[in-house]
Amino acid sequence: MTRSSYLPGVDGLRALAVILVLLCHAKFSWMAGGYIGVDVFFVISGYVVCRSILTDQDQQRFRLRDFYTRRLKRLAPALYLVMAATLGFGLLYNFPDNNLALIKNIGFVALFYSNVYLAKQTGYFDLQADKQPLLHTWSLSVEEQFYLVVPLLLIATRKLRAPARLALFGALWSAALAYSWYSVSHTLPGAYFYLQGRVFEFLCGILLALLLHARPLRARSYGYDALLLAGLALIVWCGVRYTAQTAMPGLAALWPCVGAVLVIAGVQGARGGQWLLANRGSVFGGQISYVLYLWHWPVIYAFNRLGLNSAAAMSAALGVSLLLAVATHYVVENPLRRAPWPPKKTALLLFVLPVLACVALLLMAKQSNSFLRFYPERYQQDFRDSGNTVFQDPRAKLCWSKDGVTPADQCTLGDAGARRKAAFLGDSHAYHLIDFMDQLGKEHGLAIHDMTFTMCAPIENSPARAGEPGFQRHAEECRRHDQQVLAHVLAQKDISIVFMAAVWDLYANHANDGKPNLHGFMPQQINTELAATIGKLEAAGKRVIFLDDIPVLPAALEDCVSNRVYLPGRAADRCSYPRAAADDRYRGIAAILDDMRARFPRSATIHTYDVACDATECHAELGGTGLYAHNDPGHLGKGGGALYYRAYRQRHPGELAAILGATEPVTAR
Repeated sequence: MTRSSYLPGVDGLRALAVILVLLCHAKFSWMAGGYIGVDVFFVISGYVVCRSILTDQDQQRFRLRDFYTRRLKRLAPALYLVMAATLGFGLLYNFPDNNLALIKNIGFVALFYSNVYLAKQTGYFDLQADKQPLLHTWSLSVEEQFYLVVPLLLIATRKLRAPARLALFGALWSAALAYSWYSVSHTLPGAYFYLQGRVFEFLCGILLALLLHARPLRARSYGYDALLLAGLALIVWCGVRYTAQTAMPGLAALWPCVGAVLVIAGVQGARGGQWLLANRGSVFGGQISYVLYLWHWPVIYAFNRLGLNSAAAMSAALGVSLLLAVATHYVVENPLRRAPWPPKKTALLLFVLPVLACVALLLMAKQSNSFLRFYPERYQQDFRDSGNTVFQDPRAKLCWSKDGVTPADQCTLGDAGARRKAAFLGDSHAYHLIDFMDQLGKEHGLAIHDMTFTMCAPIENSPARAGEPGFQRHAEECRRHDQQVLAHVLAQKDISIVFMAAVWDLYANHANDGKPNLHGFMPQQINTELAATIGKLEAAGKRVIFLDDIPVLPAALEDCVSNRVYLPGRAADRCSYPRAAADDRYRGIAAILDDMRARFPRSATIHTYDVACDATECHAELGGTGLYAHNDPGHLGKGGGALYYRAYRQRHPGELAAILGATEPVTAR
């Protein structure tokens, strides 16, 4: 068995890895942990690349320039084809702001930086992750970053004796594994996406390559068959048993990596079991695994975007991915990887020109408002209503989610010169109502200073500890913000009204397991802390007025109004749902606010929740205008925010007069 011989079994392992990933991404629940196929790929990459470099070094023919040229010709052509097709689909069926984000992602892929970009956009298992059409490119960037580093390491250590080299890489592996464990256990940002959390996986393959290079296998034995079977069983077991809640990478990622090492070692020395991975079907699956991986996620994304997300539709998506992969393999991948281009031409055609094209696309997108000016008017109107939110306005940079007290001269709604002063506190479901509060203030002669903060209840003492470590920093910021804001409001004697709005039930903890919820609240804690806060405010002569939130759209109706414009066959979609569904959620909100009203009779509630509802249904639009923002079933778009106050006045005529006609300060106690 020579060191340079082709290993068909490794291609078979690639086929298994990509199948696991595809089944996971297609949402087949019995393979929820199939994402570990990527971890297997990393081990294979470490092994194959190291093995190739060691062979070239032995033959005195290794050149960095040639190595990077081969990598570009192997990876880039199919990748650019898939990204171009994805952008084409996006221009037809995606919202303009999504296309701008997609172009940015393409640019970062071309710069081997997609994993860092995506880490700042979403978590791999977040609900919003499915809306990233190039989410899977994070792993490609990790591999590309690895390719930049590993040849240099092997060059730097070439003159070391084999035992010393193994010991050095073993120490690197131990340190990398320890860091990966630390990053996951302490929920460091980007722990899943960044190369540093995955280095130990590549090193698993590198260590195996170094070991087999120093001590090549001389004979086959059934012991290696056992290793092969054990490795396969371990990989499949991880795919079946792992879930989205499994802490990855860290120690959990070690097991599929161990499985991959056992398979790679075992398939080389097995006497009979190698046929499991070295048969023609498995080998071909491995040979197209890269292009199949490239195509599968954009195809699944496209099917989901078109509303085709049943098990049968996902099976069809995988079939389409396979057909595209086979065609790409024969028409693009193989011909171009064998093209006799010199290094300079390869770098120009497969790196420099694509990067320049991405820059040009990005400039065009920004100049044309994400190409919006090229769309028909009905698309442009939808974008004005739902593609923008108050969170994107220049005002938000000064007034939204700022630590502490916002500047009153720039963050005051309503009649800024009015004698009567008010404060507006709450989370994002407060801030998306700033148009509502602005119109309210102008109509009723109120200057309303807004000091809202994301996912932060309007109470003085929010929990010091979050229920999830990843939210701990936010918990500390929220607590500090709330205390500073309340101290300011209490100190301002001219503030007579405090408006409060929030996703009230977000902070309620209905579990009886004795554990805090995501944001650290124990059962009834939101009621207790809200009452303590209101008590202080009333003691200082201020009156509290609640806004009782807006309905959150069911997931099936997200973007319903906009999809009637963008998607084929959707023009007649009904964008309404039974009011009973909204009422079910409102009971939790009502329980909190009714409790406060019982304790503090001078408080009041502005009933914003049922504005978009009639006796039997709630609606995603009012008067033909979509209420909700793109890709966000819980926040108002600009169009919805602008009309919500008028719709509220029609739904509850006289309510504000009854509430704001009795706003004299209570006697300070």
